[in-house]
Amino acid sequence: MAHQATAATRSNSSAAGLAQFFPEASPVRIPVRVVGLKQGVALSEETVIEFGTPQEALFTSTLPLEFEDLIRLENADGSLSAEAKVVAVQYHEGRTAIAARFVREIANWIIKR
Repeated sequence: MAHQATAATRSNSSAAGLAQFFPEASPVRIPVRVVGLKQGVALSEETVIEFGTPQEALFTSTLPLEFEDLIRLENADGSLSAEAKVVAVQYHEGRTAIAARFVREIANWIIKR
């Protein structure tokens, strides 16, 4: 039954298409601020991490992020402040799904091996 719930969550998620390429991805819902720098211009937005693995976070974004861009993911209470590198970008129905791999191990990341 849990497997069916996960499949249903994946199919309804904006980042579900990208999550298919990350077999370890588990559905999560973590509000974050994405902060980056593009051609010397600071960028940031509020979004939600929709899927996570022990090393990656998957979310949708309106920022002009590309493969290998460095970003910072931060949550409101400061318990998550992690640098990550964009490892996958997928465009779907006017939205951009992003997978970002943490540069260092995150001690308090919700998903462990």
